[in-house]
Amino acid sequence: MDNLVIRKYVNNDFNEVINLVKDNFNIGDNIKSLEDNLNSFGIVAIIDKKIVGYLRVDKLYNPFKKYYYYFLSYVCVDSNYQNMGIATKMLEFIFNYAKNDDVSYIELTSKSSREAANHLYLKNGFVVRDTNVFRKDI
Repeated sequence: MDNLVIRKYVNNDFNEVINLVKDNFNIGDNIKSLEDNLNSFGIVAIIDKKIVGYLRVDKLYNPFKKYYYYFLSYVCVDSNYQNMGIATKMLEFIFNYAKNDDVSYIELTSKSSREAANHLYLKNGFVVRDTNVFRKDI
């Protein structure tokens, strides 16, 4: 895929990215911004000037173990462009970026029902952790 470009998200990408994320995840309409900051940024995949992939990166610090790690969220590819290696290229971009950003590991969560996504993560070296995820809505 010679015309695939992977780069960091910029504010002008907002409308295309929000539509892509809405198509892939159950999120509301109240998102006004995806601003980057020192510890949070997005990655987009572009083909022919169209954003076809996105993922969000949060750089987190574990104060007890004294290291940084990346937490990935909203990993998605437009349904018309899936199974073309785009998500793998976005992950490779993040893996290379992480090597120069003082992080110890990369983590994400994924529903067990997202079989294709889970296969992608396993294929790219992620391992399933033995854990439960708990949440309390406030």
